[in-house]
Amino acid sequence: MAVLALAMLALWLDLRAHALPLAATFAAASAAAIAVSARTRPRDQRRLDDAAAAAAALAAGRFDARMEVRADEYAELAAALNAAAARTQALVGALRQERAQLEALLNAGSDAIIAVDADGAIVYMNDGARAVFGTAATPGRPFIEVVRDHDLNDVVIAAARRGERSVRVVPYGAAQRWLQATAVPIERAGAWAALAVFHDLTEVRRLDSMRRDFISNVSHELRTPLAGIRAAAETLQEGALDEPAAAREFLGHIQREVDRLTQMVEELLELSRIESGAAPMSFRQLDARSLVDDAVERFSRQAERAGLALHARTGDAPLLVYGDGERLERALGNLVANAIRFTPPGGSVTVAAAAAGADVVISVEDTGVGIEPDQQRRVFERFYKADAARGESGVGLGLAIVKHIVLAHEGTVGVESRPGRGSTFTVRLPRR
Repeated sequence: MAVLALAMLALWLDLRAHALPLAATFAAASAAAIAVSARTRPRDQRRLDDAAAAAAALAAGRFDARMEVRADEYAELAAALNAAAARTQALVGALRQERAQLEALLNAGSDAIIAVDADGAIVYMNDGARAVFGTAATPGRPFIEVVRDHDLNDVVIAAARRGERSVRVVPYGAAQRWLQATAVPIERAGAWAALAVFHDLTEVRRLDSMRRDFISNVSHELRTPLAGIRAAAETLQEGALDEPAAAREFLGHIQREVDRLTQMVEELLELSRIESGAAPMSFRQLDARSLVDDAVERFSRQAERAGLALHARTGDAPLLVYGDGERLERALGNLVANAIRFTPPGGSVTVAAAAAGADVVISVEDTGVGIEPDQQRRVFERFYKADAARGESGVGLGLAIVKHIVLAHEGTVGVESRPGRGSTFTVRLPRR
């Protein structure tokens, strides 16, 4: 992007260079008029006044000014002035068009682009710079006053004052946005001493961090059941196979760990298919009340065994949504299963559906252990487990699947929770 910006800048400076002959044309035309005026007779003063007025208009930037051409001794002067005016008008129009095109190119991207003079004051900025650095980024202000970051300022000053080209990745602002700053010096460009391009790498770094976490979490989740399977197999090999009761116990352990591995692989495949859009979706009109009633009926025995009260709360009017019934049932089932898992005996889980403007809101509210505020924004990440869930069953993919199923239905999902007081997961789907 920095190379593109420099190329466009060079083009703009080259275009501006064409304006120099225009100044010479104005000077020559004015000198000719003055020379003629010095040796003319009073009766020709009006024609000379017309020439002077046309030259003054051109010098003032009114390039549509023209001098009347007559069949007299001033015809050559009038034709020269008019030709200069026409040429100047066309060239200035072309320059303005080129400048508008270059401005559009510089503003089309999200990168922030700023030019500074030799003192480090801003002389140009694009829309991306205003978005990144705020309204404080205005021409004439020192760059350091705008960014208030010495690392970014050092990159720009090194280019503007010492002619050094540099690239540096810098954490910027209270939100710790990662900016890749590229600054290059500019020669023979008037007030423009350096050009700096700032590319936001925050999302790239976040995705890279998620990738590393994913690999780490997959490795951890695979290691635990595989270690259990290996320990059980080694125990059987060492003689437990000859003891029927012990053999059945260890074989059961192996079966449970294999089931856990199978579940994780299936959930990973499902999540991958939904994210990539490869999962076949069968959309039809559904009543959200039926989704809630079916989920409550499906988990009623599990809730009863956990010592919990499971309720459904829906209205009388249909709540129609357009979606894949099987996947919406899975998403709602994951939410209900989580609520049951993390609610102590004696608590309750309430599944509700209601209209909310143009949406249908499905909520799962529990009186369980709750989620800490700093963990709530991460619970929908794959393999993420809140502290209260450590050591519990599951691999941390259920809520990630919920999130992507809801997104595939153009909806949103969120959570509100108070530690020790319970949580409420809310799914909003467009009404149909």
